[in-house]
Amino acid sequence: MMSMILQKNKTQNGIAFHKTGKGDPIILIHGLGLRAESWIKQIHDLKKHFTVYAIDLPGHGKSNLLKFKTITLKSYCEAIVDFIKTKKIYRPIIIGHSLGALITIEIAGTHTRLLKSGVAVTAIFNRSKEASQKVRLRAKEINENPNDNIVIHEPIQRWFGQSKSQNILKYSKTIQGLLRLNKKIFNLKGYASAYSVFANIKGNSKQVIKNIKVPMLYITGEKDFNSTPEMSKKLAKINKNKYIVIKNARHILPLTHSKQFNFHLNQFIKGLDSN
Repeated sequence: MMSMILQKNKTQNGIAFHKTGKGDPIILIHGLGLRAESWIKQIHDLKKHFTVYAIDLPGHGKSNLLKFKTITLKSYCEAIVDFIKTKKIYRPIIIGHSLGALITIEIAGTHTRLLKSGVAVTAIFNRSKEASQKVRLRAKEINENPNDNIVIHEPIQRWFGQSKSQNILKYSKTIQGLLRLNKKIFNLKGYASAYSVFANIKGNSKQVIKNIKVPMLYITGEKDFNSTPEMSKKLAKINKNKYIVIKNARHILPLTHSKQFNFHLNQFIKGLDSN
């Protein structure tokens, strides 16, 4: 599956990206520990009608580390906003997964005229105290002892569970390959920094979400126990936006349930032009 590695260019500010297709712009932002290749099923579908930019987040894939002394969610948002402005991308649709979903929501609520719309996939919102404690513990382990079990095997277990489905097992191996690739060719500082940011927030603030003026779609998997369907429902309710729960899906649903995911994504995008 590693033959799917994408060719990428790099901005002067160190953001690696794969660009393909022709049409209105879409930016894909992956989740923690992953890279642009995790969107391979969406890239192949969307490039037929859109110009697609699939980026590696700072400190992931081939992108440089962030240069800020203190790294926050805002730091990642500034890097993406700078990418949009540097590449002169006019009113893109941003689609973000996990940490990428938080970035998408934050940009939509703080740069209200920059986007056409946003799609937040498996976003967290108002994470519980118990869940926060668990994720902070994982962040500590990644910083202090980033072995294969912590960096690769535990995420695979959380994201895929004990499924015997050949399709799920195939994509489990794909994601495991991406996690290993990051570990081999890039130091773990970028992943550890991103995980610390993710671990120390409960989600986007309600004020930021209320400030969003563009249409949003929230998508999650029925069996995602960390970025739960209830979280997406609450996020959507704040601004009367849409949310979708994909049956039997877990955290890596853009790959494992790409047919259903792409269907809902395309329906949402078509609806933007009809409103």
